[in-house]
Amino acid sequence: MPRLYRKQTDSSTFTEPRVLARVFAEPGLFEQTVRRYEQFTGARLDMDLDVRELGIRIAAVGAFLVLELDPALLDRAGQARRTPVTMIFSHLDQAISRGLALGSELVEAPFPVPTGRGARLRHPDGLLVEYLEHRPSPHDVDTPAL
Repeated sequence: MPRLYRKQTDSSTFTEPRVLARVFAEPGLFEQTVRRYEQFTGARLDMDLDVRELGIRIAAVGAFLVLELDPALLDRAGQARRTPVTMIFSHLDQAISRGLALGSELVEAPFPVPTGRGARLRHPDGLLVEYLEHRPSPHDVDTPAL
């Protein structure tokens, strides 16, 4: 069962997207990597997601998204590693429409994620970006595990 800590569980009130650069933690070094980015940024994590059945742990620290992937469980681990940026939008469908109108390519159609929905677009300059919208989940908790 997923364990989802998010300071803000619903992105529908966002007035602009949250842009997060992805950092990939080596297996077993997730907590150490998160703490290092807390030191780099001076920020405390505001998202701590543990979805072990899918082989993924995620923490957001400032403008960084720290990910630990288990390639044995996560069939999309390769695609995830090739995606350097995550953007969390208020409304995924509107963001996709805007991206397509600006010349982006839809690489992966909308798919469910434990925190809401996502899609993957390649911007005209070649940047591969995961687009997300967050919505409340029955798996949301009030405190981070870290």
